[in-house]
Amino acid sequence: MKIVKNRRLVSLSIIVFYISTPAYAEQLTSQVELGRYLFNDVRLSKFGNRSCGLCHSSDHGWTNTFSRTIDINDRVSTLNTPSLLNVGKYPLYMQRSIGLNDLEETIMLPLFSQQPKEMGMTETLLLERLNKSKEIYGPLFEQSFGNEKVTTGRVLTALSAYVNTIQSTDTAYQRYRDGDLQALDAQQKKGMRLFNSERLKCSQCHGGELLNQPTGGEPFANTGLYGLPISEEEYSYPRKETGLEKFTGNKSDNGKFRIPSLINVTNTGPWGHDGSFRHLGTVIDTYSAGGRQTTFGPNTGDGRLHPNKDQRIQGFSMTAEQKQQLLSFLSALAVPETAFSSGHQSPFCSLIPLKNKPDAKGCLPPFFYKKPNASMALSNEGIEQ
Repeated sequence: MKIVKNRRLVSLSIIVFYISTPAYAEQLTSQVELGRYLFNDVRLSKFGNRSCGLCHSSDHGWTNTFSRTIDINDRVSTLNTPSLLNVGKYPLYMQRSIGLNDLEETIMLPLFSQQPKEMGMTETLLLERLNKSKEIYGPLFEQSFGNEKVTTGRVLTALSAYVNTIQSTDTAYQRYRDGDLQALDAQQKKGMRLFNSERLKCSQCHGGELLNQPTGGEPFANTGLYGLPISEEEYSYPRKETGLEKFTGNKSDNGKFRIPSLINVTNTGPWGHDGSFRHLGTVIDTYSAGGRQTTFGPNTGDGRLHPNKDQRIQGFSMTAEQKQQLLSFLSALAVPETAFSSGHQSPFCSLIPLKNKPDAKGCLPPFFYKKPNASMALSNEGIEQ
């Protein structure tokens, strides 16, 4: 059997055959458990000051409450942290690049990226740390892969297996679609009709099971958030974050970002590619106005004038009552808190104990980064001593 790197290309019959095999199912369960440990372990960041689970917290819709991602050096990046909820079902993974539709390859980016240094790891340091923690990871790798050998490929496979379990469409809206006509109240039903109306056109971009699929066209859109005047007829997004243009180099892609899923949207604020919206009502106001006008600060300009603004965003009028109806519908897209109450808690004790979030019973002591001395750091920067 020919092995292909992208699992999406494997035939469905082969997938069904292997998943139906008890040995495979047991191995996959073990890989998910190993992935849960790795996902929550600060060993996977260069300075031991963050884990995947810190930025993608189940308590905050699998994202966090920061406007933009903060790297290991406490520098603020240009993008808001996307939610991992249902990411395994996405047709593509990154907010402003194309062609990346393999989850393992995608996980490599935050883990090993150097610009920005989200985790700041190197393969050498990753393997060194995990091999030093054989008492924890030896049995987990044994159960997952048949022996204790630690490899980068196995780490990525386990993380991918775990991230694929972060799935739920258990919403009032889905129950309504499945035939429970009482799942939505009168206010939410009115909001749903507005959402699907020709006047608002929300569903033209937010369609499909996850409400992230546009009706025709590409999965990226410029929503008119910024319009910095470059010349009399040219407008741009802020230079530090130009969206898809940063990947393609094409001016026609300036300001375009992946259309996000709206499942659980009420629990994933702040919103916008750069977290510049603190309230969902403000997001609705921006679409109603046909884009956003910024009247002060370094990004002063009018996004409504941006030539790349998606043609479906033309603005619309709505009453205060209709706005509340639309917000009520968005609340019907929320996944219940209990959806991830089991099987996702960190096995490690918190670096800093939290009053409102007790550690798991019998949690493991967290990893503490041992800063190398100055002389060693010069010759071996980033490697734990």
